[in-house]
Amino acid sequence: MEQNRNQNRWSIWIDIEGFSNLYRSNETRAFRALGELMRALSNLGSKVFPKSPERLFIHQFGDGFIIVSDFPEESPTRPIAICLAVMRHLLNMGIVTKAAISGGRFSDVTGCYPESVLAKSDDFGRIPIGAGIMTITKVTGTALIAAYKLASLRKGAVLLIDPNAFEFVPDGVTLQVGSPTTLDWIHLNHVEVTEICERGGLHKVEACEAEEGLRNYINKHKTELSEEWIASTLENNNMPRSLITPH
Repeated sequence: MEQNRNQNRWSIWIDIEGFSNLYRSNETRAFRALGELMRALSNLGSKVFPKSPERLFIHQFGDGFIIVSDFPEESPTRPIAICLAVMRHLLNMGIVTKAAISGGRFSDVTGCYPESVLAKSDDFGRIPIGAGIMTITKVTGTALIAAYKLASLRKGAVLLIDPNAFEFVPDGVTLQVGSPTTLDWIHLNHVEVTEICERGGLHKVEACEAEEGLRNYINKHKTELSEEWIASTLENNNMPRSLITPH
């Protein structure tokens, strides 16, 4: 990364897979999926990591959220555990996601905006423009840019990581080296996932249940999914194509 990684806070970009198609075909299902992701992340911030230095900063952008740590951390132990807990929890409800872990700077940028415009805004960042309305994004930074860009590099329900954003990768975490680097979020064991799920009120989903859930999702929706999406999802989660019934 361009900046010294010792000064970077880790970041996670996570979004609902296929949200735009889902929204066009079934708005209720689309907003249910987004709401469940929102609920899970809110529980993590309020029940699992409520205080500094572990507190989280979470912001919505469309169908996704950026999660940023309070301070830099040498290892991706915590963001990996968060992704595993949330992605499997949602999969248990028939909702598939993609996540990318990176890092960078993140800050409030409202000081860079015109004072004449900001003076009209309310506490929710809404600015009247005649009979219409403008909303503004108050935060941004390389933490958002890096994680979002990383997520765009691979299709499918996958978990991507930039290992260069951290000093080291924890023992027991096997990276699937490539461009980009991915993690098998279906089968990876992580000691912190159980505690996160228990404290956050999330479903604790074992690897065998997650594999079955992902297989069932693909079989149910395979006519809506591209071959590239299916192949990438299976390959990056070490699942053979034979688990999927033919079209």
